[in-house]
Amino acid sequence: MRIVCAVGVESTGKTTLCQVLAERFNAPWLAEGVREYLGGALCQRSNITAIAREQQRREGELLAATDGGVVLDTDLAAVIVWWREKCGPVPAWLEYAFASQLPRLYLLCRPDLPRQSDPLYGSPGSPADLLRLHEQYRELLTERRLPFVEIEGWGEVRTQVAIAAAKHCLTAGKGLSARTSIEFAL
Repeated sequence: MRIVCAVGVESTGKTTLCQVLAERFNAPWLAEGVREYLGGALCQRSNITAIAREQQRREGELLAATDGGVVLDTDLAAVIVWWREKCGPVPAWLEYAFASQLPRLYLLCRPDLPRQSDPLYGSPGSPADLLRLHEQYRELLTERRLPFVEIEGWGEVRTQVAIAAAKHCLTAGKGLSARTSIEFAL
């Protein structure tokens, strides 16, 4: 399976990158479901659990419908970071679900774009708080030995880094194994 997944704190251009990658590589993409599913209540365990289960359902449907590459605008990595932030230790079922996901390349979007208020997440956090959360994503991906590329910069630079990173996974005939190392140069 060829999967690319954008993760990171809010308002880091994940959705825009996913749309560009899906169009560039003619791949279906799964939009972030949190916005339409909850519309705002991210602080309760039951809501985060519902988000995780809905993410699994939607991702499963998309993957079952294609044998080619797919682009995801978030996955259970985001749920784990949110759970840790809002609820504390991650329950075993969520750890298992995350560990059981098909291999994928993560595009970890750095919070270096101009900040905007987001109705779902509220006012933008302080730069220090956003970097702290960004580091939680990086630590999660690193500790699990998951392949990721950090996406930073503005405009076309950010887009070209994402395209170069995703090309390995989304080009026909190539895939990503659990041990694939991602290397690229611009």
